[in-house]
Amino acid sequence: MADQVTVKVGGISEAIKNLKRYQFIKTEACKICLKRHAFNIERAAKEGVHVDTGRLRASISVNWAGSSMSEGKTGAKAEPGDGIKKPSGPKELVYVVGSNVIYAPYQEHGTKRMDARPYLYPAYFMYEGEIVKDIGKIFKKDMRLG
Repeated sequence: MADQVTVKVGGISEAIKNLKRYQFIKTEACKICLKRHAFNIERAAKEGVHVDTGRLRASISVNWAGSSMSEGKTGAKAEPGDGIKKPSGPKELVYVVGSNVIYAPYQEHGTKRMDARPYLYPAYFMYEGEIVKDIGKIFKKDMRLG
């Protein structure tokens, strides 16, 4: 007589439905979190940038994957083409803060003749810990085992 085990699994369709719901809820929460922090970083960068004419500060902008904007928003002193290009990636899960003003990288990183006056990196690092903590909270709530 052969040993035999029969297993019947039920509720697969319900489990799949619940996983899709979980994914949707967590994705939406991440979108809200990332958007909030991207605009916080933009504000901090604008506050921290060295200003001569205001063009660089006005060009610092936020754009995201799936945005209807072809370029980031620009301020009153920005010229056509200022702002950042639309990033690619999962819709509203990829945010970019920056500027496409030609001298923006020189201001941030410096040159042989000019010391760096960073404004983007300090703005990001100001919020980096909060971003990690907030994303962790989104997923930690439901990660209980047992």
